[in-house]
Amino acid sequence: MRVMFTMFPSTAHFLPLVPYAWALQAAGHEVCVAAPPGVATGLAVPDFHRSVNGAGLTAVSCGEPQALAVHDRDHPGYAELIPSIEESENLVRAIALDPAERAPWDVFYHFALLTIRNYHPPVPRQDVEAVVEFAREWKPDLVLWDPWFPCGAVAARACGAAHARVLLAPDYTAWAAEKFAERGRSGDLDRDPPANPLVETVRPLAERYGFEVDDELLHGQWTVNPFVEGMRLPTGLPTVNSRYVPYTGASVMPEWLYRPPARPRVAISLGVSTRMFFKGDWGRTAKLMEAVAGLDVEVIATLNANQLLDVAAGIPGNVRTLDYVPLDQLLPTCSAIIHHGSIGTFVAASAKNVPQLICDTDEPCRIVGTPKDDGIDWDLQCQKQLTATRTSAYVTGRGGGVRLNHQTQSAEEMRGQLLRVLDDPSFREGAETIHQEWLAAPSPAGIVPVLEKLTAEHRG
Repeated sequence: MRVMFTMFPSTAHFLPLVPYAWALQAAGHEVCVAAPPGVATGLAVPDFHRSVNGAGLTAVSCGEPQALAVHDRDHPGYAELIPSIEESENLVRAIALDPAERAPWDVFYHFALLTIRNYHPPVPRQDVEAVVEFAREWKPDLVLWDPWFPCGAVAARACGAAHARVLLAPDYTAWAAEKFAERGRSGDLDRDPPANPLVETVRPLAERYGFEVDDELLHGQWTVNPFVEGMRLPTGLPTVNSRYVPYTGASVMPEWLYRPPARPRVAISLGVSTRMFFKGDWGRTAKLMEAVAGLDVEVIATLNANQLLDVAAGIPGNVRTLDYVPLDQLLPTCSAIIHHGSIGTFVAASAKNVPQLICDTDEPCRIVGTPKDDGIDWDLQCQKQLTATRTSAYVTGRGGGVRLNHQTQSAEEMRGQLLRVLDDPSFREGAETIHQEWLAAPSPAGIVPVLEKLTAEHRG
């Protein structure tokens, strides 16, 4: 069968899908990746087809390069598409969210919806229309799409293909849709139920092709979910369980990674997202450097100059800084990893059975923007990665690591936490529990027969 993948044109959205594409390709299916060409914004990447080809896959570059609707102010009404605290609070009240549900709501509203609006503004874009038109010409049997790039569902419906989402993060969009649906079923006849902003975001493109926005168009005919139970959000949707196989691209292994380290090795990885948009690291990196200084460990810190701006005291002698080294090469030699709580880093550590110290803070995870004459003044109203709290809760709940909070803990307290993880064998046992839960789900290759069966049942 023919299988088309489509996603927001960035490596962060593409790399997690590569193992599924390889699995289908190895099973004899014809696979391509169709997406806009991308632009140099920091969110999308220019010449996105090069990333696809670099992973050994066929790329289809759809449309002409075009600035992002919101972040690059390409849409004339971009200011109305920027998340605001006022709109968020109005919706929270309208759907009567429980305070305990605010964390997933904030990620849905402030991050997922904002990302989706960049390629799904009120006036459909030529590059997204080109994705749909390619599907109509190529006629895939199955479309697998990024939940934060829902034009994949429109493309599938336009060509009669079966289609499914492949989750790259917990299912924030379907979870939020269920909250709006619950409010609609509540029976309050005095007021109309609030509109799900995701529906309104997808509607212009759907109507461009004569489609109504229904649950299937929003969430696929089924969902490939690569998250263990403790990391999931409840949605009640048809699901194919899979294993999240980490992939970061091909690279040459450095010679120093061939051999086991002479003393315990600790990795520090704080991601690339914030370092692309914001200067420094809220003092977090400086405190981590102070915490590890003088310990009888070798620290490999994958940090760039921006993230090291706050380290006024200098890099400790037992710390080696590198802009990048693949975690699948580094982690097998490590006794622990300190990281920012992203899904990719969490899964990489889970796959390699490494105890985790996850940087997390207590404030809500939100971003808002103020339009200026020369751009948008973005305010990231938190000092953490958007999935850090969920990730740290899962890891600590299974005894596979600890939570670090640079806002409340001193460098000495962080040092003590790291020594606990290195010295107490129970953390290695907890990491093994996490590893076994990860290993229990079928691999991308293992779900190919299921995808074949569902495609035959659903394609139109």
